[in-house]
Amino acid sequence: MSEEKHDPKEKLLDAAESLFACKGFDEVSIRELAAAADVNVAAVNYHFQGKENLFHEVIIRRFVVQRDRSLEALEKVLGSTKEKPNVASVVRALVEENLKGTLSVPTSGSFMTLLAREMHSQHGHSSTAFFREMVMPVFQAYSTALLQVRPSLQQEQISWIMASIIGQIHHFVTRWHKKKFLPEDGDDFKIMVQVFPALGQPLEEYIQLVADHITAFSMAAIDSLYPEVVE
Repeated sequence: MSEEKHDPKEKLLDAAESLFACKGFDEVSIRELAAAADVNVAAVNYHFQGKENLFHEVIIRRFVVQRDRSLEALEKVLGSTKEKPNVASVVRALVEENLKGTLSVPTSGSFMTLLAREMHSQHGHSSTAFFREMVMPVFQAYSTALLQVRPSLQQEQISWIMASIIGQIHHFVTRWHKKKFLPEDGDDFKIMVQVFPALGQPLEEYIQLVADHITAFSMAAIDSLYPEVVE
């Protein structure tokens, strides 16, 4: 076992992610967090100065990697010397890196549940910091890129495009996680794969199939709703 797993701070982050996803922020006590992480109660305050900051760090540690991967993928597209960047290449970068980043983490299922809870909670915890530090840099970078490759787009149109793409990504991520927790010899698993055969493919193949579909589907919608204006 690696040293990282013996680190009380990492153990608290892992335990918090699981408990917050399962029960919600308000229903998890500091004592319960400490017990799940097998550390002293004082460790929560020592490492995070309270439960609120611990929740913030749970969100940040997952999205820092995702944010940076998404931005790096976009830089590669825009800096490519092989071919001129276009709308499809920008969309593909956003889709593929979000799928890879979300589905390649073994515990991403619980993290997605945690985010869903937070989005539907009446009392957001760490929401402002999350959007400012994680969401907005990616949204702004990809919005600017879309405007660069198709100048005729309006900012409101770009907002709709981005929301639609992210919605598709979340749908296919949720499908994969739901299938992953079903017994392969069970009827529910067999029905899911029968209805949507891509779920029966290995993860890497699934990501490529979904990325292909979302990119093609989104491009058809973009070209139909907001066709390129040639001057």
